[in-house]
Amino acid sequence: MVDDDQMLLKVLSDWLESSCGADVTACKSAEEAMAATHPDSFDVCVLDYRLEGANGVTLGAMLREINPEARLILMSGAITSTIEALAIEHGFGRVFSKPISPEKLAKAIVS
Repeated sequence: MVDDDQMLLKVLSDWLESSCGADVTACKSAEEAMAATHPDSFDVCVLDYRLEGANGVTLGAMLREINPEARLILMSGAITSTIEALAIEHGFGRVFSKPISPEKLAKAIVS
């Protein structure tokens, strides 16, 4: 999970780990995410759109090069139809506006 909002990142990642048993790697930037990534390290990527170093769609494309089977989920406080279309074009399965409840995110991850 990558989000520059430290509070949201902690809340969502802690909830997914404790309530869903997920193994979450929480990163605050695209650079940190890329440094923490290897082909077997992730199945699902939950990415904020606005990040330091790259936007979430660009980061998703880079992560897909490492693991082409990974499912991508984008979230942002400022989703537009253009961003949503770009995300879908780049293989994101879901796009959410923030704030997002942990339950809604968990449902998207497991479905």
